[in-house]
Amino acid sequence: MTSTDMSQGPPVFPAGPSLKRRSAKRSGRAQRQVPGAVWTFGGFAVAVGLWWLVALSEMLPAGSVPTPLSVAEDLTGNLSFYLSNAAPTLVTALEGFAIAAVISLVFGALGSLTGLLERTVSRVALAIYCLPLPALLPLIASLGGPGQPTRITMAVLFSFFPMLIGVIAGLRAAPADIAAIVHCAGGGRLQVLRKVGLRSALPNIVAGARIAGPGAFLGALVGEFSGADNGLGVVLVVSQQKLQIAQTWGIAIVATVIGGLLYMAITAIGRWLHVEPVESQTSFAAAPGAGPVARVAEFLTPAVALIVLWVAILLFGGVTPLVFKSPLDVLNYLVGDQAAAAHRSALATDWLITMRDAGMIFGVGMAAAFLAGCVLVSFPVLLRLGLPLLLASQCVPQIAFIPLLVAICGRGTAFIIVTGLLVVFFPAMIVIVTALEERSRSTLDVVSVFGGGRWATLRFVRVPGSVPGILNAARISIPLALFGAVVAEWLVTGNGISRATTTAATSFDYTRLWADVVVVSATVIVLYEVVAVLHERARRRFSV
Repeated sequence: MTSTDMSQGPPVFPAGPSLKRRSAKRSGRAQRQVPGAVWTFGGFAVAVGLWWLVALSEMLPAGSVPTPLSVAEDLTGNLSFYLSNAAPTLVTALEGFAIAAVISLVFGALGSLTGLLERTVSRVALAIYCLPLPALLPLIASLGGPGQPTRITMAVLFSFFPMLIGVIAGLRAAPADIAAIVHCAGGGRLQVLRKVGLRSALPNIVAGARIAGPGAFLGALVGEFSGADNGLGVVLVVSQQKLQIAQTWGIAIVATVIGGLLYMAITAIGRWLHVEPVESQTSFAAAPGAGPVARVAEFLTPAVALIVLWVAILLFGGVTPLVFKSPLDVLNYLVGDQAAAAHRSALATDWLITMRDAGMIFGVGMAAAFLAGCVLVSFPVLLRLGLPLLLASQCVPQIAFIPLLVAICGRGTAFIIVTGLLVVFFPAMIVIVTALEERSRSTLDVVSVFGGGRWATLRFVRVPGSVPGILNAARISIPLALFGAVVAEWLVTGNGISRATTTAATSFDYTRLWADVVVVSATVIVLYEVVAVLHERARRRFSV
């Protein structure tokens, strides 16, 4: 099965051309003659038309959705305002992206020299990916101040994981025969890495960088919420507070365009280097037949590595103990302290709220992604029209649209549910559509020969064979759902773990802040690993 498969981390999503080729095969002779640019233009035209229709209708609160024309007028009339605020955010994103790229290349290269180190690095990267990064913002700001270092740190954290996974997957894909030739000629591991590994890894590195670029921009945007003089994150909050709806939509569109430009620029660099990004990443699954002891050891690896890193920063990082608490401090806060029971009760209350919100976001997003994926693959015309939007969604900084959802949905349950559609829906649907499309032509023809239509094909062929892909999408969506819940609570609802971390930071109760981060991160990692085990079993049972 060639669908994206990554047991230790979310994939760099399919690059797009493979989906286009497969959907074109399903579309018939007449549709194959339509140029791709026409389908792209048609998809965006349909999206703009739906936007206009919603804006003119009375389905949503008055003024919450401006017309495309009013947003375009605001963009053109205040272009200098948008550009002057986009520039510092973009500069921060590029700095964070460059740092993440260097760190990823260094750790990926070191990891390739030994399998154990490679697995440790990839699992630590997974743990970082699962961290509730918005909840860490008060902590990072308290350590580095609310200036440029905090914003760059957030950009690095948001872009580090996909970049590192691309590097590791690419180095693992190095041709063994060519590496053997270099080794027989007297070359050591370093020469094999330099002459074979890095060159063969370029497609994977470009694929990871295409996701890391928009990710760095999103991190820079989030970092500006901690305090900045200018930037898209600053004006986004201000425009929301002043109820400047057209400007809020304009900021979201500008952020999306910049994310898309970063994606396209990295793709262009890859083509200039004569590199075609890969469609999927290599699996980091445990070796076939690995026993329970090996699986438990792999599961504990990131926890042990993070604790070691945590203690090393305490001992050698020059941080103040007032802010940077130790693992023993957190353990004492939750177990040994006289008020430990009260601490656990308060933390559990906030944890349950955040898990409830994350569960709603995950459930709604996954259900909608599955239903939409089934519709798209059953009607090839819709798939061809929707592909440009699916690919563009990889460049959307979702957080930029949260203020818009407030104006549309209010601050209650409806907002949480729609956030799920925004944060989880598009990434999950890309993976699900890829999995549903990955059926062999001969299998589909068997159903057709016996008179089966779209529903029979979907029921008996596509859905059963796509179970591993659906679980893979679920695994990707777990950290995304937590991200959406934390950001929603932080910016809008004002409850849950986000409220607790913000209150802890302002009241200098840093032990509570660390306890919140540890408990939530551990929860997400455990859930992620459980779904990873289910995905691996489904892959062995259903893959064809």
